[in-house]
Amino acid sequence: MNIKQQEVAQMNMVEWLSDSQELGKKPSKIEFVKKFELYEMHYYIFKFKRSVFTSWLVGVSGGYVDNDLVPCGHTFSDMKKCNATTAQNDCIDMIERIRSYWMEQAKSYT
Repeated sequence: MNIKQQEVAQMNMVEWLSDSQELGKKPSKIEFVKKFELYEMHYYIFKFKRSVFTSWLVGVSGGYVDNDLVPCGHTFSDMKKCNATTAQNDCIDMIERIRSYWMEQAKSYT
């Protein structure tokens, strides 16, 4: 596994969550869950907490091509509780929604 890419993915997730439209701050805790491949890119699943006493939520950072350290823009969380059994499928659903949105946007430019 590319540890540097995983570290960058975590920083990317924290940066995304810190945005005022998301958590508006860094999560109180964040942990790597697993890596998976989709569309020939690497994706990293993280679980995070809004504050110490809240439930774990799930988010995804990616996609990373080969050993690149810049994601393609598929970093997201819909602030859903993290479920170890469904986390990867939950993240794939988020990625598919992002891809669908940008494909629709691209149609308006053609």
